[in-house]
Amino acid sequence: MKKSRIILVILFALFILPTGCRKTPEPPSPEDSDIFTACIPFPGTDQSLDIVTFNTETFPISGYTSVIAVANLLKTIDADVYALQEVASEAGFNQLLDLMPGYMGLFYLINNSDWNLAYIYKVSEISIYNASSRLLFTDSENFPRPPFEIKIHHTPTNLDLYLINNHLKCCGGSENETSRRIASEMLKNYIDNSRPNDAVIVLGDLNDDITGIGTGDNPFLNFINDPEDFRFADMEIAKGSQLWWSYPSYPSHIDHILITNELFSKADTTLVYKAAPCYSDYSIYISDHRPVGIKLTSGGS
Repeated sequence: MKKSRIILVILFALFILPTGCRKTPEPPSPEDSDIFTACIPFPGTDQSLDIVTFNTETFPISGYTSVIAVANLLKTIDADVYALQEVASEAGFNQLLDLMPGYMGLFYLINNSDWNLAYIYKVSEISIYNASSRLLFTDSENFPRPPFEIKIHHTPTNLDLYLINNHLKCCGGSENETSRRIASEMLKNYIDNSRPNDAVIVLGDLNDDITGIGTGDNPFLNFINDPEDFRFADMEIAKGSQLWWSYPSYPSHIDHILITNELFSKADTTLVYKAAPCYSDYSIYISDHRPVGIKLTSGGS
């Protein structure tokens, strides 16, 4: 009887106690500066102009933890310019800048509640032409978030270009689709007439696909049908596997980078930064979107 009791005690210790005392693995900490390294194989370099568009989903979606997580993601990507959408808090935006030494920011020029646009740029490589920073189409209902235009100079490549940050009308339905199509036509008309000889990048959450062949399913055909002057740098991503699309929860690819012909020969790489595998709480603390980036070089004419 005594021997049987000893066996029962041993079995309890081996099989019951470990289960009851096992600690649930902690999720990756957003404060770990190396957390995203394995998921960002092509960070920015000092030989290229690296520009990223990113819908940060009402940033900071979960308070200061979101600020920390987004700061570490952006620092790992190491771009020269970030064009952000859905920055809900200017105070949170300033906290983000505090965690990104070497960067400065431009917040939206109007108060647009949860839907503000913003830029973050690396001061060692980027100069801003402040007189050229402005909002476009502020009186148009087709732009619920007026485009935020800035002009930058990138010292290493000696490139001057305009960036137009956008967050077009969301969702399906003929009214919303018509709004995006009219917005697209207005943007093209603006660039054709006001920036005919300038290098321009139109980027942001455009809230629609670019692969459709009809006006009913592709509001950006006016750009696509002018291939001598415009090119969606992310078109191959849009045509490729949905595993790499920018909006995985739908899934769809709705965050785009459109360049003018002055930049065709300088566009090196366009990519989506898929960081969630490195941080299991990505959708809780960072965003339902993924960053989309382009690398430009000084090569070409």
